[in-house]
Amino acid sequence: MKLGVSSYCFRKLMASGEMDLIAVLDWVAASPAEHVEVAAVDGEYYLENDEVVRKAAAHAADIGVPIVNYLVSGDLRTADCEEIDRLRRQLDVAHRFGARIFRHDVAPWAWREQDQAEFESTFEQVVIGCQAVADHAASLGIVSTIENHGFFMNGSERLSRLVYAVDRPNFRVTLDLGNGLCVGEVPGKTAAGLIDVAASVGVKDFHIRRTAPGEGWLKTLAGDYLLGTVAGHGDVDLHSLLALVATKPDLPVSLEFEGMEATPQAIERSLENILELVGA
Repeated sequence: MKLGVSSYCFRKLMASGEMDLIAVLDWVAASPAEHVEVAAVDGEYYLENDEVVRKAAAHAADIGVPIVNYLVSGDLRTADCEEIDRLRRQLDVAHRFGARIFRHDVAPWAWREQDQAEFESTFEQVVIGCQAVADHAASLGIVSTIENHGFFMNGSERLSRLVYAVDRPNFRVTLDLGNGLCVGEVPGKTAAGLIDVAASVGVKDFHIRRTAPGEGWLKTLAGDYLLGTVAGHGDVDLHSLLALVATKPDLPVSLEFEGMEATPQAIERSLENILELVGA
């Protein structure tokens, strides 16, 4: 298994200034992980700071920690030309990072259609936007992806439908093993339904409860409550899910820790647990 780490795991430390992307790369180089995916949680920072991107790319090459995936926000609900152009420019950033996979959203995380008619009309626009982005990605030798993420474009059936509707050989899925829970889909169904159209995999774990015992819990469309935690410490059956992922050994797999536990200790424990679960 090609196991790596998402920079999203370090988002609090990066936001506080305690770490930057170079420090994340160095941390991963000293860990059992093999690669990094860069999550642009700070908006347009990398788009606006080309020198930071180039220095990080050079450092990643020097220490042998490839940047395999670059993740950004996106809103293609209207196939807006300005937004498509922004995503194309973000693709250029991914290319400068040396990433071979690019993940963009198609709607704000919390947005959900009001009815089926709104879904269908929005879906048509999303297809057009994804095609335009994927075509630019192809010119750069990059695989363009969407993640099962948020409340709109989530669930294996919606993601599979989008892949086939976009109909581009370089348009695939960044498969998050836990995110289907947000829309009431069990992780086993999500993974089984998307593994064949996945270009990369994200590993996260959740505590799952029927009632929220306090602050910080996310309410799903099924009425459950989720709280991120150390991989292997939650209620997601990562053992079975990772066994399925192992049938696709070329897929890069990245830890995405978003729990309340202290980092980087929680990241270290998560990596150790994943490797133990896969028998590495």
